Amino acid sequence: MHMPIKPIAKALREAKLSVLQITIFHTLMDILTFLMISLLAAIILNFSYAYAIIITALYAAIHTRGNLKDVNYKYIESKAPELKEQLITVADNWRENNEVVKELNEEVLKKMRLIETGAFINFGKVARELIIIATVSFIIIGSSAYNVQFLDLKDAINTLKKARGDYDVNEELLAYEESQNLSEILGEESIEELGKQQLDLQLNPLKSDVEIGTVQPPEKRVFKEVPPREISASTDETYQEQIPKQYQKIVKTYFQEITKS
Repeated sequence: MHMPIKPIAKALREAKLSVLQITIFHTLMDILTFLMISLLAAIILNFSYAYAIIITALYAAIHTRGNLKDVNYKYIESKAPELKEQLITVADNWRENNEVVKELNEEVLKKMRLIETGAFINFGKVARELIIIATVSFIIIGSSAYNVQFLDLKDAINTLKKARGDYDVNEELLAYEESQNLSEILGEESIEELGKQQLDLQLNPLKSDVEIGTVQPPEKRVFKEVPPREISASTDETYQEQIPKQYQKIVKTYFQEITKS
């Protein structure tokens, strides 16, 4: 004989099933909103609807997987604070038959009956998504009816490719050729007329005395030390050497008389 399912176990399953249904409803609304926006982008940018469907399918797979992970008793407790730390305890121990577990099961069961399903529905988000879906649907229908195209993405890409262009480089022009003909380097000889005079100008680097490629080391030189000339002093000539001897006594007497006065 099968044992009857306990009321608390049945209530737990119903609660989890209700949360799963609400989560799926929110997920479908998110996917539908994303699909409408993708289709609108396809119309605006003029690319195939297949791309919008593929992108939406990838989004649906990732988004659904992430939302289903939140379907657990912890999420239910976050929406029903009165069941915090009780619902998980009951879910882990509902098979026990002791008095403590029975009392806890009855208490949690009473609280669960007071929880409304609307507590798990985000009415604000649902309303915003409905407005977006309705608006985008109206734009899509109008654009399709009047064949309106805002931007052709393919033409824009092709225009950018043409603007960029493909540059062909001739490698032969980039090849280095070593030439022994100086006329190709220095140019052809020519005659230029300056005024009324005719000048013949010619540059011949082979006759130049300067050899650019020849470098000689500096020469070492020995400098001789030359001593300076000797400096000697000489006495200046006195007035006696210039005055005749017969007049020297007279001149001497004259200067002595002057000094006395």
